[in-house]
Amino acid sequence: MKKLLFTLTLLAVALTASAESYVPREGEIKVKVLQATKHKPIHEVRNTPFTHHYYALHKPIDLDAATPSHDYLGIGVSMTDASCWLLSQIDPEVCRSFLKKVFSKRDLNMSIIRLNCGASDYATELYNYNDTKGDVNMKNFSVARDELYMIPLIKKFAEYRPDAYIFSSVWSVPGWMKSSGQMCGGSLLDEHLPSFANYWAAYLKAYKEHGINIDAVTVQNEPLTDQMGGCPATLISAKQEAQLVGKYMPQAFKKAGLDTKIWIHDHNYDAYERVNEVLEDKNALRNTDAIAWHPYNGKPEMIANVRERYPKMAMHLTERGPSFAAQDVQDEKWWADYIFGALNNGCSSYSSWNLVLDENGQPNVGRHPCAGLFTIDIENGKFTESSQVRVFRQFSPFVERGAKILNIDQPSKNMIAIAFQNPNGDYVVCIAAADKPQKRQTLQIKYKNQYMMVSLPMDTWSMTTILIEK
Repeated sequence: MKKLLFTLTLLAVALTASAESYVPREGEIKVKVLQATKHKPIHEVRNTPFTHHYYALHKPIDLDAATPSHDYLGIGVSMTDASCWLLSQIDPEVCRSFLKKVFSKRDLNMSIIRLNCGASDYATELYNYNDTKGDVNMKNFSVARDELYMIPLIKKFAEYRPDAYIFSSVWSVPGWMKSSGQMCGGSLLDEHLPSFANYWAAYLKAYKEHGINIDAVTVQNEPLTDQMGGCPATLISAKQEAQLVGKYMPQAFKKAGLDTKIWIHDHNYDAYERVNEVLEDKNALRNTDAIAWHPYNGKPEMIANVRERYPKMAMHLTERGPSFAAQDVQDEKWWADYIFGALNNGCSSYSSWNLVLDENGQPNVGRHPCAGLFTIDIENGKFTESSQVRVFRQFSPFVERGAKILNIDQPSKNMIAIAFQNPNGDYVVCIAAADKPQKRQTLQIKYKNQYMMVSLPMDTWSMTTILIEK
């Protein structure tokens, strides 16, 4: 009996040992596991060490066999006119603390921002920078309106991310360049292709004079829709886009002393044939620096229809954020399918939509029920994060710009995984698992011909991050 009690005492001591008390053996692979569920935010969990024993039941995520696919640029968000206006209404110190949390490398580590050139559908009003009809040389162009709160907010953000990558998109040029004569709806007129290019150059030059260097522009946000006249939008044909990127925009940029990169398309996966049509123009191909995608229609695998033709062309996912219309299904696994799907299929970055909106998705001059990446209560200045934020937090702080996104096999139909190798050689593997009540889910990692089993929580979606030192 005494011997049994002694044995139970030793067992109790072993079971109460903390994760921090474990001391790796010499030469053992150093690894850390972080998890989040609907019951608990991201936290470190105990993990078994790598061993030479293989779990035959589970196909591993094989880091030994993983090959580099493409470079990682970062995670981003749109600082729309609506978001900047809301942030300008709260206490400056609260705003500063919020921006630090979002953009600091030590926190959410968002390193890309998307700007709007003139009003998007998320603005306090419809506006552009030159309503003088026929002013093709932009003599009356002015960003004075942006000086009220947008430019100051961008400069404040840059305090935390001087290395930020900034790109901008236009929803509508002034109506006098379009068939409709209005900002909402209509097509760009052929005669105003040079005017359109000059408008972009004037905008970039004006921002540069304010100390804000915009690294890239997308020619036109969603050029295949005019939103039925329900918000700022412009139809631009593939031929027009090829002419803009192949001739008019490079000419205007060069004349203004700009080296801004040009991204084409900025629309859905299923419109990949249009991308190929634009790039068939040799001048357009030569001046295109990247292809921008939206995931509202189609699947990320459709990118392959372009990537196979142009394997060296950079790709970016430039817009998808929370929506009131889908909030019942937008849990962490749902978002991981979109985010990891884009990155695994060739995109080097993923940018959310509005950084901040209020609890009603305002300000909004458009027709879509979007929510913010964060929701702000304007009365007390308190922020509520979306489920998309929690997916970003699970990998963004650990992955550095310039990391390689790796080709890996997916672990199971109920999970989606992504793997990165940082410039220093360390690995970051992130797995999102669907809610499977009362069913134990596990996965296996293979590295240096050794194996590690990871158990996933039951009765909940889960996000698991595995950090492995080279």
